[in-house]
Amino acid sequence: MQTVHHDFAEPSSLVEALALLADHGPGAITVAGGTDLLRNIRLGKIQPSLVISLARLDVLAGVRPAADGGLNVGPLTTMAALARSAHVLERAPALADAAGHMGSPQVRNRATIGGNLCNARPCADTAPPVIVHGATLELTRKDGMREVAAADFITNPGQTLIQADEILTAIRLPAPGGPAGSAFETLTNRKAVEITITSSTAWLRLDGGRVDQARICLGSVGPIPLVAPTGEALLQGAEPTAENLAAAATASVNDASPMDDFRGSADYRNHLVEVLTRRALTKALERAQGGAS
Repeated sequence: MQTVHHDFAEPSSLVEALALLADHGPGAITVAGGTDLLRNIRLGKIQPSLVISLARLDVLAGVRPAADGGLNVGPLTTMAALARSAHVLERAPALADAAGHMGSPQVRNRATIGGNLCNARPCADTAPPVIVHGATLELTRKDGMREVAAADFITNPGQTLIQADEILTAIRLPAPGGPAGSAFETLTNRKAVEITITSSTAWLRLDGGRVDQARICLGSVGPIPLVAPTGEALLQGAEPTAENLAAAATASVNDASPMDDFRGSADYRNHLVEVLTRRALTKALERAQGGAS
C-alpha cells in the first residue's frame, strides 16, 4: 500500500463544493461515506489532486416525501437510514431491503446511496431498486443542473454519466400511480459483509386482478444492472398467478449475462436469477396487495 499525498477540502455549502470542482478540474473528486473511495486511494487506483468531503452538506441527506406521492432521497443518506426510513419502507420497500442487506452494521452507518450508485460496481445493491422504481437522478454543476434516468446512469463497471464537475444532488422516485409493491432478493456466500453473488429486484403495479406494469432488474449478472424485458413482457396484462410469476422468472434468465468467477459460475448465477426473481416477484405482489409501493 503506497503513501498518497493530496489536498483535502470540507466545504460547508453545495455552492462552495461545486466551485471547488469547477476550479480544480478532473483531478478533484468528492467523497461521501468513503467506504470504497478511500480504500481505492490508498491502493493507488485513484490519484486525486484534491479530495472534497461532502460530509457537512446536510442538505444532501435524508428522505422526504414528494408532493406527488413519490420520494426525494438525498445522496448522502446512509444505508442504515434508508433501511429504517418509514417513508422508504412504505413507498420503496425494495430499496430498504437492499440497504439493510449491504455489508456490516458499521458499513451501513457510513456508506451512502450516492456513493453506491456513483461507484457503479456491478454488485451495487441499491442500483436495481432505484431503477425498478423509475427514479431520475439530479446532477448539478456550478452553472446548472440536469436530470438523467437511473436506468441509463451506469454505463460500464465504475463508469457513469456523471461529469467531473458534477455532484449527484437528488434521487427522485416517482409516485407508483396505483397499487404497487417492490422487493429485493439476493444471495451472498455469507449473511453479511460479502459481495453479492446475484440479486433480483422486482416492482409490480396492479390494476384490478391483473398486472398493469412489471419491472425486473438483475444485479451481479452483467457489467451493469440489467433490466429483464423478457420476464417483464410475460407479466404485462397477465393475472399475477404463481405460475405466471414463475414463468416470468424463468424467462428473465434470458436477459442475464453472467460470468464465471471465484464467487460462482455463470450456470449457478443463471439458476439464482430464476430463484431470486421468483421470490422477488412473489414478495412484490404481496406488498402490492397489502398496500406497499
